[in-house]
Amino acid sequence: MKKKLTLLWELSVSFWGGRKSWRAWALLALIVALGGSIVWLNVLINNWSKSFYDALGNFDGTLIYSLVKEYCVYILIYIGVFVYQDWFTKLLIIRWRESLTAELVESWLAKQAFYRMALSGKVDNPDQRIAEDINYFVDKTVSLSVSFLITSAQLFSFVVILWNLSGVQRFSLFGHEMVIHGYLVWVAVGYTLIGSLVTHLIGKRLHGLNFQKQRAEADFRASLLRKHDNAEQIALYQGEPWEKRQLRHAFSAITQNWRALMDRERNLGFFTTGYSRVSLIVPVFAALPLFMAKTVTLGGLMQIRSAFGQVHGALSWFIRVYKALVELSASMQRLEQFKQAIAESQSPHQPAPIGESLHVAGLSLTTPDGAGLMEGIAFHCPPGSWNKLSGRSGLGKSTLLRTLNGVWPWFAGSWEQPRGNAMLLPQKSYLGYGTLAEILSYPRQREPDTQRLADILDKTGLGAWTALLDTQLNWEQVFSGGQKQRLAFARAILMAPDVLYLDEATSSLDADATQQMLQLLRHELPHTTVVAVSHQREIDHHFSQHIDLNAFGHSPAVQA
Repeated sequence: MKKKLTLLWELSVSFWGGRKSWRAWALLALIVALGGSIVWLNVLINNWSKSFYDALGNFDGTLIYSLVKEYCVYILIYIGVFVYQDWFTKLLIIRWRESLTAELVESWLAKQAFYRMALSGKVDNPDQRIAEDINYFVDKTVSLSVSFLITSAQLFSFVVILWNLSGVQRFSLFGHEMVIHGYLVWVAVGYTLIGSLVTHLIGKRLHGLNFQKQRAEADFRASLLRKHDNAEQIALYQGEPWEKRQLRHAFSAITQNWRALMDRERNLGFFTTGYSRVSLIVPVFAALPLFMAKTVTLGGLMQIRSAFGQVHGALSWFIRVYKALVELSASMQRLEQFKQAIAESQSPHQPAPIGESLHVAGLSLTTPDGAGLMEGIAFHCPPGSWNKLSGRSGLGKSTLLRTLNGVWPWFAGSWEQPRGNAMLLPQKSYLGYGTLAEILSYPRQREPDTQRLADILDKTGLGAWTALLDTQLNWEQVFSGGQKQRLAFARAILMAPDVLYLDEATSSLDADATQQMLQLLRHELPHTTVVAVSHQREIDHHFSQHIDLNAFGHSPAVQA
């Protein structure tokens, strides 16, 4: 329990303990105050019930009609208070969710943690943890907290009423006279404690099953998204039968988990349903001695039943919310894993020192699991030079470029990078979503000069698309592989980096188009240092320096 509370506070402290947290606390106080008003109305209605049923028993029509009008006033007030309490609760939920989502998205995207998490595979489905787990955590934490506070007020108010209605009971047990004050309260407490204990014993396995449920659902949804994102490749391979088998396998995990949840919730339902129904008649049976002894009237019996129900309902809070608590615990655990994985994925390495040029000396690379790729790498690239890296397939050339660009954390040693900004064009360019102007300007905000964007598209062979600069399409599907690579060169020209890394960036272009792109780079970015990896021999003459990396690699026998 202590661990759960600590985790709850760690997930909550930024919103509830920050400088502007007074707004959240003020909103929570308003919600609880409205809930207290509901409790107060229930007390008034409880007192009203005695008068009403006594009037029924005495056939007092005038008083009955007066009491009906009074009840209508209570109900109208109750409706207004209940609706606004629900509205302000939802307002608090969305504010907290917005804050926590922004916090986790910020840390997930900081220092390329999202990239390293994807490489290591330590955490499944970050999208689900950010979208659904945060939503569920915030919703249930607010709802359950408000419910607990209001229930506590309800318990205090009606325990006093039920205690006074119980009077004093005297009976003999083994020759000793026993005196019990407030015996109806003790009946409610004992009945609820037994119910809570049995509920926990039956339902304790639900925590693990709900954790597995969230993971299985997220895995299936992620598999569907991958099919959508790679629709063309699947169609070209005619891989539909394989994909269907994979989806069936992913959904089978949902089915198995669902069946296990069904069985466990069925067993819990047998008890909780019977427990709830029996609780409706328990106060009547418990108060019968008072009624038969004519200590209380029919109205008094109904008042006892109402007060007992309120006390029992408050004490049964744990039973009512048990399933929600289990699901909340599972979402908290998934968010804890997510935050821990983010912290572990943020690179501890300091940025490479700044110098006049790109200088590498004694740099060694490994895979995420520690297997060696290259070691002792050393070369120098003068400012504005064009440099081509070569080496056998699988050596780690792409990994070297990612290391120099600052996103690959599994290395030893260091290098010196030149002043200014760097950019890496991968073999497969990410386009994203938005208008053509927006994806062309990525990762910056949209370039305001539309004419400049049109000129760059024209220079890179994409001039036919200039009329659609402000059109939003699924550009990932619209553009071919070669067009995506042309767009990447257009981005580089627009960004004008001081160092440009090319990782097979022209592999989808024919020889003539490749020559045109490289000549365009030389013309548009004459002062940019270019470091390229490519298997296209026909472009070798563009590079003043050729660096053979084979000498720094491990032998194929020990290579990862």
